[in-house]
Amino acid sequence: MTREKFAEKIRWEWIIWIMGFVNVGAMLPQIIKTIQTQKVDNLSLETFILYFFIQVALSLEGYFKRSNMLMICLGLSAVVSATMIALIWYLRYYN
Repeated sequence: MTREKFAEKIRWEWIIWIMGFVNVGAMLPQIIKTIQTQKVDNLSLETFILYFFIQVALSLEGYFKRSNMLMICLGLSAVVSATMIALIWYLRYYN
């Protein structure tokens, strides 16, 4: 069985789209907790900035390779990371 047939048999396209959206939602609990507690002392701004750049790069990879899943899911993840960066920045330096 070829890998293409195997991927079709296990419905890989569905699985990868689901995992893409799980990736988008993975940081939402952190955003909610940060908004509720207003505490960012133990959060690394640098880590979220690094995640943001990785997600933007992979989203662009999706654009260039015509992979809607990468482009959309990693683009949305970059928006979530940017939101977290803004929250940390605001709560740490302006609150």
